[in-house]
Amino acid sequence: MNCIIIEDEPAAQSILEHYIELCPGLTSVGTFRDVFSAQAFLDNNNIDLMFLDINLPEMSGVSFLRSLVHPPLVIFTTAYSQYAVDGFDLEAVDFLLKPFSFERFCKAVNKAKDRFNANPTKPVNGKITVKSDRRIYQINMGDILFVESCGDYVTIHCTDKKLVVHGTMKSWDEKLQSSLFLKVHRTIIVNLQKIDHIEGNQVHIGTHKLPLAEPFKSQLLEKMYNTQ
Repeated sequence: MNCIIIEDEPAAQSILEHYIELCPGLTSVGTFRDVFSAQAFLDNNNIDLMFLDINLPEMSGVSFLRSLVHPPLVIFTTAYSQYAVDGFDLEAVDFLLKPFSFERFCKAVNKAKDRFNANPTKPVNGKITVKSDRRIYQINMGDILFVESCGDYVTIHCTDKKLVVHGTMKSWDEKLQSSLFLKVHRTIIVNLQKIDHIEGNQVHIGTHKLPLAEPFKSQLLEKMYNTQ
């Protein structure tokens, strides 16, 4: 899961960054001291989880969360317990009261992972929802030709468009777990129904020639024969 930290206290920032580094499956992609710089980042990137302080300059974390149309999952962090009710009214995943231990942090993160795995942005009724270039798209899974990753970004190649979204190959491998999709390279997942043919170590989908890595070749051939 990709996450950001919105926290104006340097000491609290350092603690969260350290805890995130220790936590498997969690990657920090940005730390911000106010909601306005965080908003600019959210407008251009897909984020799964925010660690959001409540007492922030200019605008509180609670007000900021209320202003978001499509907010990511949120774990509130604050030194003031009276804000807990506001946090849960806004369907925050959890509320971490400073100072909190790594054990308590992990408990909150595990709650977020459970909710993320049941998130409606995952495939529902043959569709998947993504954010790209400040727009929210709903894609029919059958329209996806292949997904290609590069660093912290993924390009979704569809029959009628190409979308670049923030995310990892691992997260998309989990999102596209079905009989329809299969990884053919550490950076590429293909729609089996869109494959024209295989030639050598290449998968041909339309005009695209995609690399086929040896570790995935036997599984791909088995899948293709079994779906005939």
